[in-house]
Amino acid sequence: MSETLADHLKLGGEAYERGDLGVARAQFEKALALDPGSNVARYNLGVVYRDLEMDQEAWVHFIDVLARDGRAAGAFNNLAILEERQGMYQAAEAHYRRALAIKNDFPDAHFNLGMLLLRLGRFPEGFRESEWRWKTSKFTPFKVPHPLWDGRPLRGTLLVHSEQGAGDAIQFARYLPLAAERCERLIFFCPVNLFSIFEGLPGVAELRGPGEVQVSEFQTYLPLLSLPLVLGTTLDAIPCSIPYLTPQPRTFDLGPPPAAVANPRLKVGIAWGGSPTHQNDRHRSCRLRDLAPLFDVADVAFYSLQVGPQAAELDEPGPWTGRVVDLGVRLTDYADTAAVLRQLDLLIAVDTSVVHLAGALGVPTWVMISSRSDWRWLIDREDTPWYPGVRLFRQSRLDDWNELFSRAAGELARRAPERGKPTAG
Repeated sequence: MSETLADHLKLGGEAYERGDLGVARAQFEKALALDPGSNVARYNLGVVYRDLEMDQEAWVHFIDVLARDGRAAGAFNNLAILEERQGMYQAAEAHYRRALAIKNDFPDAHFNLGMLLLRLGRFPEGFRESEWRWKTSKFTPFKVPHPLWDGRPLRGTLLVHSEQGAGDAIQFARYLPLAAERCERLIFFCPVNLFSIFEGLPGVAELRGPGEVQVSEFQTYLPLLSLPLVLGTTLDAIPCSIPYLTPQPRTFDLGPPPAAVANPRLKVGIAWGGSPTHQNDRHRSCRLRDLAPLFDVADVAFYSLQVGPQAAELDEPGPWTGRVVDLGVRLTDYADTAAVLRQLDLLIAVDTSVVHLAGALGVPTWVMISSRSDWRWLIDREDTPWYPGVRLFRQSRLDDWNELFSRAAGELARRAPERGKPTAG
């Protein structure tokens, strides 16, 4: 029995939903071959090309969709995504707004526009548009029968719940004391593994984990990343009194320095991989071998804070052999990580939760940023208004980590003598 256009569209859609982009691509290509005039097949194939980062092919398909249907809001939204990847921010904004002019109740276009505006530092509108995240398929709303808090003074208890990853929770925890000033009592709902660093946050009455709070215990609630909106954050008014996290002091013995560095002048922490489930992890994380230029810098003791499967790379032979102490195997929670960070002169890491913890603690930090970085690092700047003690190193070319770490190694070599003891003679 011959397969129809509908068959290929169905099979392609099922493959796409389970993340099998190769099969999805093949099925949508077959669908388009059967009916070259099918805008559905052409659009779906464009989406697959977009996810495969075959941007030129995706662009052609979305342009073809619009040639056949000038009111295809989804195609405008996807053109904007491709333009934003290329740093064509003005064009991307125009296409997001074009999509919304056609279909105003388009959650993905609203949310994507919000992320772009935040990247550009246009916080009030950006945070407002990002509220549409709860209507997209990427986010699951926190379902309770209470109203969302609007930021006005509250006679009662406010529940704020964390969302997304640990880095987001750490970055935006700075808003909890401000929210607590506007209510009688504040409960913060977050993963239990973050309790050890959030204990003692001013104004937070209780920390609760999953299954530990009843709806009768609060009158209104708000997602953590919605606090900047209701509290009126602008680029020039980010609360950044550092440190804003002060976990209880904990003893953590770093142990002897690396075997190849008897008298280190600097103690530097490193981490090169974030959560593999992060949607942009293929670009924001790197491999230990990409850090190789750092290990050419003499008299520096390196301490790995890397956890998860990426930490196994330390067992492979390389320029890091004898130069790195693996602390990741001994870290039990974020309080341990905080105890380590407080003993270091510097942290050098990719964009992962440890840089947010270091920034919140006031530990000098260099963040190695992909050229396709997250919105929070803004654009074209080496500093960040979120953490005064953090310096950003940005890629010149996508995924060119060698050039980036070579640049950082040069800076580290100049810094090491400055912090070392004076030499005789």
